[in-house]
Amino acid sequence: MKKSKSLGERVSTNFKCGDIVFWKKLGGEKNIGMIYELFLVEMGGREIKKARVASFKDTLHHEVLIMELKLVSKAK
Repeated sequence: MKKSKSLGERVSTNFKCGDIVFWKKLGGEKNIGMIYELFLVEMGGREIKKARVASFKDTLHHEVLIMELKLVSKAK
């Protein structure tokens, strides 16, 4: 059986560490921050691509599904 790519793999090629991104949780406010790590986790038997983001709004670190992120500015 052929192994499928992880969920979010194709989208993750648009992001790298240092990029400024924003995201919104369901029913919540927008957050903005900088990606400092991209990684895979296994959930429900499938690999999922996530990012660790340092938030500018509340100075906390968030683990966000890569597909929830929108690019604001690319890292140079």
